[in-house]
Amino acid sequence: MKHWHLLSGTACILVAAGTSAAQADVTSADVWAAWQSMATQMGETLTAGSETQDGGTLTVTDMAVSMETTDASATGTIPEVVFTENGDGTVSITMTPSYDVMLNVTPEEGGETVEMSLNIAYEGLNLTASGDPDAVNYDFDASSVTISVGDLVVDEEQMELDVDVTLSDVAGSYETGADASVVSKVTAATMNLVAHMDEPDGGDGTFDMTAELADISMESEGSVALMAGGVKELSTALANGQSSMTTVTHGAGSYEVVLDNKDDSFDLNGSAESGALTVGLSSEALTYDVSNTGIAMNLSGAQIPLPEVAVTMAEMGFALTTPVSKSEEPQDFAFALTLNELGVSEMIWGLIDPSGALPHDPATLRLDLAGKANFLFDLFDPESMEMVDAEMPAEIHELDVNELKLEVAGADLTGNGGFTFDMNNLETFDGVPAPTGRLNLQLTGANALLDNLVAMGLLPQDQAMGARMMMGLFARPGEGEDSLVSEIEIDGATGAISANGQRLQ
Repeated sequence: MKHWHLLSGTACILVAAGTSAAQADVTSADVWAAWQSMATQMGETLTAGSETQDGGTLTVTDMAVSMETTDASATGTIPEVVFTENGDGTVSITMTPSYDVMLNVTPEEGGETVEMSLNIAYEGLNLTASGDPDAVNYDFDASSVTISVGDLVVDEEQMELDVDVTLSDVAGSYETGADASVVSKVTAATMNLVAHMDEPDGGDGTFDMTAELADISMESEGSVALMAGGVKELSTALANGQSSMTTVTHGAGSYEVVLDNKDDSFDLNGSAESGALTVGLSSEALTYDVSNTGIAMNLSGAQIPLPEVAVTMAEMGFALTTPVSKSEEPQDFAFALTLNELGVSEMIWGLIDPSGALPHDPATLRLDLAGKANFLFDLFDPESMEMVDAEMPAEIHELDVNELKLEVAGADLTGNGGFTFDMNNLETFDGVPAPTGRLNLQLTGANALLDNLVAMGLLPQDQAMGARMMMGLFARPGEGEDSLVSEIEIDGATGAISANGQRLQ
């Protein structure tokens, strides 16, 4: 995403925003100087064809912004920007309502080269600067902002691609700090995407995609230095204590993807009631958390043996927190996966279970892990990654299973527990740090599920018998019918493994 900062950093247009601060006084020259300072902090080059001061009005023509990283570059020119003092310590900013940006990606170590031209256009823009010369803030609103893809060339091959992304009723603010920090907030009533692509090399196939989101809100805060540069520059910024956090939420959304050609075709469409995304980065950790609720998806196509595949889900989520820097001290990590009430249409069940032997209730999978570990390399430093031992890139010290739940076809497995690991003992478990701890498991409905699978002919009787013997070895009867419980204990010092107090190893 680093290539998009040309659109939001220096021009302060409409892609980033922030909460307003108490107003002081700024002049047109102060605001123009703040843009130039922001460009320098972000590693951009900002030039102007001319600067004309007429009283409290400063007109800048042919404002060109360029940015280069190790594997990409971006350039853009806004024909005219006018800074007008309002007499109350604020400055109104107007600019040409449409301008172009050129992106070029040339990977250092192979990969596809990409040349892409973008057009940024907006209607009804009101942009006002306030604050003080060392910390200029911006408030804005616009009836619409549109980003369009013009030419796209991949490895010198022209792609017939048209893409338009439009935000409507955009509003927000953007606060800069004297410490090169940014706090931003932006809202939009809707976002619409329309994309069309013709099959390369003169083929007659087409690809079409549409998407829409409502009630979009984005809040972010962090260091300007993280908005610039490639992987190497990012590693340096993190080492200097820079950090960032961005949260995006939205309401109802829908999409459709259609591929149509003579050999194959498919139609994928879906919707969600709401969604959220949080991304955070610092020298201590990378945080990524995405979720959606009220999900529905339908798929049909020439290669699918059903008229339509329909899937629903009450909630889907994925969360990850991981260290990013080399450290001798253990750091927190976490992983969570949520698939709540995953259901498929009866047409699909008809293929799997035509006799209706299995419960067709929605399935659920939840896994919540946390612990402590330390990396032996810097995640964003290629040289550090090359030097680390591939067999032991990190040391794990603790692992907690906060929740394990798998509910499917009438069977329900739940569990929790925790382990510590001795990094000084790699002999007891053949190179694995010796774990010590306990895992508690509860399983209901397993025998009924095995009976149903045997009756359906999906599981041979002897394999079902083997599965029952394994459950008998590791588990004991629990409370209630068809219920099993198990307490798996590991003693890292002796290498002992036991289930319900019975030594297994």
